[in-house]
Amino acid sequence: MRDAFACGPMAPGACATAIVELRAWRPWRDEAWALLDAAERQRVAQRRFADDREALAMTYALHRLFVARSLDLAPDAVNIARDAEGAPHLPGIARDGKPVRTSLSHADGVAAFALCAMGPVGIDVEAAFRATELPGIAESVCHASEWQSLSNFAEPARSRALLALWVRKEALLKAEGIGLAREMCSFRAAAGAEFILAGSARESPAACSVRLAMLDVGERWTAAVAAPREAAVECLHLQPISDATGRSAGARSL
Repeated sequence: MRDAFACGPMAPGACATAIVELRAWRPWRDEAWALLDAAERQRVAQRRFADDREALAMTYALHRLFVARSLDLAPDAVNIARDAEGAPHLPGIARDGKPVRTSLSHADGVAAFALCAMGPVGIDVEAAFRATELPGIAESVCHASEWQSLSNFAEPARSRALLALWVRKEALLKAEGIGLAREMCSFRAAAGAEFILAGSARESPAACSVRLAMLDVGERWTAAVAAPREAAVECLHLQPISDATGRSAGARSL
């Protein structure tokens, strides 16, 4: 699995993000389990269904490899802790005296990771077909002004726009470190908008600014990241190296 994972070091001043399709990594199931620490194995074991256990184990293993390769560390040297909500953080890992932050999301066979040393970061990904499930809860997702704007859309564009709004708000709440403690309908989250976080995010005692960006992840998924406004967001679609030449998917910069 380590040999099949092609991901270079994170560039200075960047927010590195990655999307991985979990089924492409199924041949490395056993190696994925070996990469997990005791706490991760316990969390995986708590899942009721075998498919869910496999997906979570693969997500944790690939996240560890992503962090390790991005920071030029050995996977065994990466300590990924989790808070009560399961959000990951990297105690003791810093770059240029600044703590490195990470975020993770997984749903319907895909996982998304983010890493940044410039400030808080949050990422969220959803399968595109989930758009059809959101109209029924639109009022709980949308700020009043967003609800009004979406009412001008015809289907299926309206549902797709609502899903994009959902992932942007999830990403922002993750960057803020509060999960769903803040109601989505209480704030707006336009693509490209900047937000001042009040300093409640882990390891961020002072207020800081993040920018919301949609990620170029193809038609099957919808994803967004909240990252420091100064950070250059890079998006990788990580696939196993397929042959002896080391061929893998390349990076796309936003």
